[in-house]
Amino acid sequence: MSKKQTETPILADEMLGKSEAFVLKYKNVITGAILAIILIVGGFMAYNNYVVEPKNAEADKAIFHAEHLFIGGEYEQALNGDGVNAGFIKVIEDHSGTPAANIAKAYAGLCYIQLGDIDNAIKYLEEYSGEDQVIAPKVKAALANCHAQKENWNKAIDLLLDAADKAKNVAVTPECWRDAAAIYEKIGKNEEARKLYERIKNEYPESHLSMDADKMINSVK
Repeated sequence: MSKKQTETPILADEMLGKSEAFVLKYKNVITGAILAIILIVGGFMAYNNYVVEPKNAEADKAIFHAEHLFIGGEYEQALNGDGVNAGFIKVIEDHSGTPAANIAKAYAGLCYIQLGDIDNAIKYLEEYSGEDQVIAPKVKAALANCHAQKENWNKAIDLLLDAADKAKNVAVTPECWRDAAAIYEKIGKNEEARKLYERIKNEYPESHLSMDADKMINSVK
């Protein structure tokens, strides 16, 4: 689902003076600076209320049907539209700069994976940007999967380990370690694989993967 992201400007306090003399000497400069700050803040609020929010709302509305097509497994239509409603590509093109367009890039990448177009999947997954601890790492893990399909083993491992580190949660990290370990096994680096399987067992015992941790560890001894 689309996720709205709000950004609050951080305005640092300015030291306008340390004495009454300073204030008297630079009265006009200070007054001008205060007015400038008022205009900037007022302009930002007006822009946010009359441009940003309506733009975001329009983008959210545009992505709604594409998300439902994706959930229903209609990946081609989710990507390119169904003849009536826009697909993710159109949302990206028409609503650039909005949170909906950003998440549409992730959806587009996942659609391309399902359609077997790995090059385009990589393109759109790389364009997605996010800092949360669930969606962003999962997108990075999907990107790693694409590189693994192209046998870019080291790139895939780096992405998985980075995703695991960024997530630091039971929902994402153990799975990323498991997948990275599987690639290590694939390329004959069993010691590295064993270390990751042990981390799953020791650091995330509550993960469903921990039940098979001993089996995975024994497989690379």
